Parts: sequence; C-alpha cells; structure tokens
Amino acid sequence: MSTTFNPQVDLSWSGSARSVRRLGDNWEPLRRLYFLDFPLLLLSVGLLTWVFPTDTMLVVSSSVGAFVGFYTLWEVVVRRRPIRFAHFFCIANTAGYGFGVLNSWLTISRGDRGLAEFFNRDAEAVSRAMAAVLISSGILYALGEIYESPIFGSNFKLNFDNRAVAFIFFGTVLIIVGYLTGTMGYMGTSQDSGGHVTVLAGLLAWLFPALFAFTCLTYLAWPKNALKSAIGFALIVQFILLVPTGRRGILYFIVMALIASRFSSFRPTWSFFKKIIYAFILVIVIFVGALTFYYLRVAGWGKHKVSLVDRISLAIDLFESGNTSKANEGFEKNLQKRTFILGYLSDLLDASLRMPTAMGKNALHEFQLVIPSAFWEDKEAFLYQEESVANTQFNFAYKDEANSLYTAGAIDFGLWGMVLYPILVCALFRLLAEFLRVNLPEMVSTIAILALLYNSLVTEAGLWVHLLAVRNAILFSAFLWICFKMPALALKHPPQKGAFLR
Repeated sequence: MSTTFNPQVDLSWSGSARSVRRLGDNWEPLRRLYFLDFPLLLLSVGLLTWVFPTDTMLVVSSSVGAFVGFYTLWEVVVRRRPIRFAHFFCIANTAGYGFGVLNSWLTISRGDRGLAEFFNRDAEAVSRAMAAVLISSGILYALGEIYESPIFGSNFKLNFDNRAVAFIFFGTVLIIVGYLTGTMGYMGTSQDSGGHVTVLAGLLAWLFPALFAFTCLTYLAWPKNALKSAIGFALIVQFILLVPTGRRGILYFIVMALIASRFSSFRPTWSFFKKIIYAFILVIVIFVGALTFYYLRVAGWGKHKVSLVDRISLAIDLFESGNTSKANEGFEKNLQKRTFILGYLSDLLDASLRMPTAMGKNALHEFQLVIPSAFWEDKEAFLYQEESVANTQFNFAYKDEANSLYTAGAIDFGLWGMVLYPILVCALFRLLAEFLRVNLPEMVSTIAILALLYNSLVTEAGLWVHLLAVRNAILFSAFLWICFKMPALALKHPPQKGAFLR
C-alpha cells in the first residue's frame, strides 16, 4: 500500500525533530486489515447478531470476536507489529468477552439448554451485548489504525546500563517489602481500615506489571555473565510473588513480558520444534501458577481473614494430604464458568434500552474515586462501586460483577456509551503516553507506557481503574525518574550497539 496518504495524527510536541524521535520513528504504513477488513467483519457480524439475537448467533459473534482479538495479539507479540492503545483495548474486549463465551459454550454440559439460559440470562439480551462489543471494537479498530500513530517505532531498541539492573533489584525488594508489611498479599494490594489504598500499595500495584516485563526484557538483552543469572533469579522471585495476586495477573504479566521482549536486540532463531517446546513449557508454567493460586483460594474457604502465610501452609497441607480431587474439580468448573463475563454487561445494556440511563453520573463518580484521599478528607463516604450505581439506576441487586469500560458506558449512555468510552480512554492514554515520551528519558517513559499498555489489555477493568492508571502514571513516573537519575557506571565489557549504550 502506498504511504503517500497517511492520515495518522502525529502526536509530537513542536520542536521535536523527526530524526531523533524518542521510542523510534520508523513506522509501518496503514494496514488495510485493521482500518477496513477487520472493522467490516466485526460490524457486519455485530449487526447481524443484533438483528437476529439467537444463541447460535451468540456463538458465531463470540467466535469472530475471539479470532480477531487473538490474531491481533499474535501479530503484536510474535510478528512484532505496531503497538497502538486502540488495538490493545480491542484485544481486551473482543478476546476477553468473545473467548469467555466460547470457552463456556464448549466446556459446560448444558443438555438442550442454550448458554444464556444456563446462566439464567435472556438469550436476546446476551446476544445483543456481544453484538455491541463487536460494533464498538470494529469502530475502534478503524479509528486506531487511521488516526493513532504507533507508540514505538519499529526501529526502537532500549539502551541498558547498570541503572536498569539496580531498578530491577530495588523493585523486587520493594515488592518483597510489600508482602512483609501486609501491603500486598492474597489477591494483590490491600486497603487500610478506612478503605484507603496507601501510597506504597498504589505504587506496587502500578509498578509490578511493568517491572516484570522490564526484568524479562533486561534478562534477554544482558550478555551471559553472573549479573544475567542474578537478573534471572530476580525474575523467578517476581513470578513467585505474582502467583498470590490472581490467575489473570499471571497470564497478563507473561503476555506483557513477551511484548516487551521486542525492545531488545534479542532475536530467537529457534527451530519450529523448539518453539513448540518453549510454548508448551510456558503453558505449563501458567497452568501451574493458576492452579497454585486456586489452592490458596481453597485453603481459605470457611475461614475468616486468613493471612497469606496461613494460606500457603494450608495449601501445602492440602496438596501433601493427597485429597485434592475436590479442589481440582472446583478449579475445572471455575475455568468453565468464570470466563462468562458477558452476563452483567448484557443485563446493563438490556436495561439501558428500556429505562433511562445514568447520563454520566457513573463516570463522575468513578472519577471521584481516583482523587487522592489527601485532597478529600471524607472520601470514604463515596467509596461505593459501579454496581451500586447500576442498582440505583436499573433496580438491580448486584454485589461484585465483572466491571469494564463497556459496563461503565452502558450504565451512563447505553450502546452509545459502549462505543464512546473506549475511544475517550484510548485517546487519554495516547496523549499521556506522548507526554511521557517527550518529557522523560526513554527508559522511564518505556516503563510507564508498559504500565499503561498492561492496563489497556485487562478486560475486567472498570472506568475508575483506567483513570487510576492515568493518575498513577503521572504521580509515580517521578519515582522512576529518581531511580534512573543515578550516574551510569561504565561496563567492564562494552556491549554491542542495540544492547546497552549508556
């Protein structure tokens, strides 16, 4: 395709020379697959599903969404194609909702019942919710490919030095301190008695995904020596510390590590057989980590406020007893049912078609949630969740559901909110990433942007979670800047260009 016509928005501050653009400047031309083919496919299947909302069309639309989402992810991870926030949000929603439905449909024994009926949902409402996901994603795919310039140029490679290693070790120690002080534990970071998240808890929750990806990247780029082994050990420690935070976190962290590996000079030349072996090992690692987390969950059943140390002890006792059939069966059933996260969204969208919507009240409340407590003395009075807004607006009785950008949009503006909210948050992320790119050193801006990319890849992240990621990126980038402000020490064996230069 000719590159003479390229309407992408160039988000560069005035005065920045194109030849020295931070994070690379070699961009691929527009790809028809993403500004035309995929959008048309998603829009056409979505419209058909909306007009014919049956259980069969639910499976068809979910399959199409899962295929498009995973293909986009494969292109980013394996083929190292351009990274855009728009496409990451599309991956999160098409693969998250689509594969979730497809997995439950394939694995649950339902007899003659449809999937929606099995989950006590209306088939038409569930089908139309999946249709809305495809329609919204189709629009975002096209807008992202046309108007959002890639964050990283295809020629971008990070320059590593002693400061990168110091940051890895310091960050790993910080995570350990978080566990020792109770700031982190089972299911991630904890809150104080007033429901507030401490500064350390907020820092660790924001930093951990990017730290893990950056550690993997540094390990691949570092030459073979004792320090490389130390980096590898830190990576193993981080993975062990990751397991108690949740199964989805394990998957997302590893995906982000694979994406970050593109920023080094490391290029695997493995045979096809070796690639299969390594992929199989990776799947085993994810499975073992997820199963370990589930054992930690089972160990706490029937008990009140079980500490992480007690959970680990009880989980070990459970495993050594050999009486794990109930836990394994529960793990299997959980994998079958937990992925069906479309039900809550379908209820909200269906209600929004019949009843007045919140008209932005939910968005305003979720914005209030991310205001630091230091600036709002009685903030705890407003610490209710999205479900409370939905319950008040639509007369539901939800307690804890799968929040997302789509559910926030459906509460406020119905279908139009599902289309609009991802676009607005994507634009906000891209503007912030550009600000970080221009004003911070490459190493610091890359880590901060990796944290934003991680957030955009998570399906079950409500509007306030995305706004929190923006707030934390602004606040905690100063912490990263300080970490990398220390002087760089000369390396004993100067590396080749593209591995470490500073």
